[in-house]
Amino acid sequence: MENNKIYQGDCLKIMPNIESNSIDLIITDPPYGDNVAYGFNNKTIQNNENPLINCNALVEMYRILKRNSSLYVFTNWKHYPFLTEFIIRYTKFKIRHLVVWEKHNFGLGWAFRHQYELILVLEKGKPKYNLKNFSDVQTASHINHNKMNHPHQKPIDLLSKIILHSSKEGDLILDPFAGSGSTCKACNKLNRKWIGIELDGRWLINQNSAKFEIGGQNGK
Repeated sequence: MENNKIYQGDCLKIMPNIESNSIDLIITDPPYGDNVAYGFNNKTIQNNENPLINCNALVEMYRILKRNSSLYVFTNWKHYPFLTEFIIRYTKFKIRHLVVWEKHNFGLGWAFRHQYELILVLEKGKPKYNLKNFSDVQTASHINHNKMNHPHQKPIDLLSKIILHSSKEGDLILDPFAGSGSTCKACNKLNRKWIGIELDGRWLINQNSAKFEIGGQNGK
């Protein structure tokens, strides 16, 4: 597979084309399997009907990740218990830590408003970490959501800090649920190579990601 390219299609079908032990870092925000519509615009995500979608992808992610490397996976408080149980029982990943992303704004909700997301840090082997000030409570720029952007879009500065903490220049980084390509954009800024995979091409077009080369569904 070519680097610096977003492949449109199902990551479970595309990742088998990636060589084993070839990826230096994975950062991704998979569907939670909650089958909901997000925000005032009721935006939906494809393949969001079953939480096993992202769990099954973890097995393939372990294969392609280099030894002594990390995987950062975003989740929420509802899916977190199910996800961690799956990781412990059915994968070879070690759970290293849980990072809380504290948002500047309140999300929707009745009685309790949402203001944070969770990031599980998983390890294959014993990775080294670069930053001395990487807190397990992170803040980042605010995302202004509208009809056009991905409902799970993540701030570039948050992704950049993760990249700096767990990779070096020239490393190859994968996001198998790439959304609008924010991880890929952060990699470009920090001189990392990257591969993105996204099933729903409307997010790539809406966020001006057309400047990224879009590959076919066979991953080649």
